[in-house]
Amino acid sequence: LHALLSARYNVLMTPESYNTTMGVVRTIRERLKPSHQIFIAEMGAKNVGDIKEICDLVSPRYGMITAVGEQHLETFGTVEAIANTKFELVDALPQDGVAFLNADNAVIRERLASVTVPTVTYGTAEGQYVASDMHFDRQGCRFTVTAPNGEQCAFTTKLLGGHNIQNLTGCIAVAHTL
Repeated sequence: LHALLSARYNVLMTPESYNTTMGVVRTIRERLKPSHQIFIAEMGAKNVGDIKEICDLVSPRYGMITAVGEQHLETFGTVEAIANTKFELVDALPQDGVAFLNADNAVIRERLASVTVPTVTYGTAEGQYVASDMHFDRQGCRFTVTAPNGEQCAFTTKLLGGHNIQNLTGCIAVAHTL
């Protein structure tokens, strides 16, 4: 996402694994400048409320949820608790904000109807932005993304795996929308 948005905007993103409240605060204090047009804050969570706490700091206008799965079950207990925590990001968006949601993920898809802010969906099987014609080889992969208006563009990446194509399609959806 940083690479795509940096083609047009002055972008700062949280470095490395600075996806906790402390990491986001440190990035803001040490690196954020008035010249930055976009701040990308990765938001990690190990407990309920972690994402809300970061949202209270950064007041996001746009947010992306790439997946809801069984990660961190040891602290959350259930996939529903994980989903509730990830959707703290969507709940924090203003009415003129946009939630970018992975429509390939069943848990995210189930919650789409309850989202009250504008949404843009993406994926490899479903969504407004859809990746197709995926070809994998030792050099990486090639794929095509179709936008809601029918526009298509081919992409290549050294990354392997359908999950990476899903994530890249989400990044492409954000960049194209902005």
